Amino acid sequence: MRSPLRSLLAVLPLLLVAPLGAQGAAPARVVVGLVDTRVLLQQAPGRAQAESEFALEQAKMRAQVREAADSLKASVEEFTRVEKELRPREREALMMVLRARELAFEDMVSQLNAAVETRLTTLQAPLLERIRAAVQVVRRREGVQLVLDAASMPALLDADATVDLTSKVLDELRRAGR
Repeated sequence: MRSPLRSLLAVLPLLLVAPLGAQGAAPARVVVGLVDTRVLLQQAPGRAQAESEFALEQAKMRAQVREAADSLKASVEEFTRVEKELRPREREALMMVLRARELAFEDMVSQLNAAVETRLTTLQAPLLERIRAAVQVVRRREGVQLVLDAASMPALLDADATVDLTSKVLDELRRAGR
């Protein structure tokens, strides 16, 4: 997988080479803008509601895990209490049952974690789509040909504040959200 820096470095030479048009024509100028999707996601209209829904669903899942863990713990404690009174075959059979319950618990936790990730992606999708649409509107309005995400470019050390379109995109998101 390509790193964001490598991707940017691969694109930059293409941006710097003047397109070959009419002979003697001035090289085309590429206007670049930046946005920070971390800021946009944090401040996007609708984020609070999505976050609230996610928190409620996550709390329900945590309660399921807690209930299953408590049940498993109680079974282990009961086994520990009666273990000395059991015959070897009974002890072995009960240990296998406990191990099966432990594996089922681990599987349940894994499935719930996957469900949490899926739900988070589902809740973020409309926000990301609105952000993309707002970026397109601002890009066109500002005459920008290329918009880069500062959040996915850890190697970005500095940029002129005039190329940062984040606040304009936030304004567009708020305007479109009314």
